Amino acid sequence: MDDSNQLSLSQVAAFQQEGYLVDQVLFRADEVAAFGQAYSACLTHLAGMGQLASIRDGQLDDGTATQVYQIRAAHLQHKLFDDLIRDSRILDRVACLIGPELKVILCQGLYKPPHTGGEVHWHQDDYYFRVSGDRPVVSCWLAFDDATVDNGCMWVLPRQHDRLRDHETLGSGYAMSGVDASQAVALELAAGQVMFHHGATPHRTLANTTHSQRRAMAIHFMDATAQPLGGNRQAEPDDNMPVVRGTRDPGL
Repeated sequence: MDDSNQLSLSQVAAFQQEGYLVDQVLFRADEVAAFGQAYSACLTHLAGMGQLASIRDGQLDDGTATQVYQIRAAHLQHKLFDDLIRDSRILDRVACLIGPELKVILCQGLYKPPHTGGEVHWHQDDYYFRVSGDRPVVSCWLAFDDATVDNGCMWVLPRQHDRLRDHETLGSGYAMSGVDASQAVALELAAGQVMFHHGATPHRTLANTTHSQRRAMAIHFMDATAQPLGGNRQAEPDDNMPVVRGTRDPGL
């Protein structure tokens, strides 16, 4: 483990207390540009195959239809993203939060097109994932474009990662019910910058109303020695959930 990639004790403490951590720009401009090209190539390929689906359809106040497109299992769609989920700059940091045995529970590109990129409502990732053990799922959210309030940056509810909250079905997913968003914090990121959040941290992203696209990659990590207990991960093929550091999980 490279010491320069490790989180400080104060950063780890902040993550544990707040449920999230905004980190620095980890990737150079040329790397971000390459990721962006790969991302666009994936979108074009999936669209050409008729496999580019919106995971959150909605509409703006003026009735404009909105979409949020997903590159599911992005590490299987492009080698750059397979390299990304194994990048020590990410893994060393995640290991500081949940230990050295790391497995990807989901890697997904989340694309909000200009003007019509939709909202993803308040939710907790662990409501979907539900893994065993006492180490949390940690999500790494990486911006490939500057992520702003206007184009759909991440919002979180700090210090609310102590338990799972009530959710209701919304389309193909879930949304928390009865949310008090008065303490919500917007996390604007520069391209190449990352943030980490606990699997039980409530979060959302709002619509992209700008002229520019908003491309992001969410890589969700779990302790590789843990097991999915329910949710939507139990039936996933092994290739979708690779062990990226340490031992293989004991169920394999």
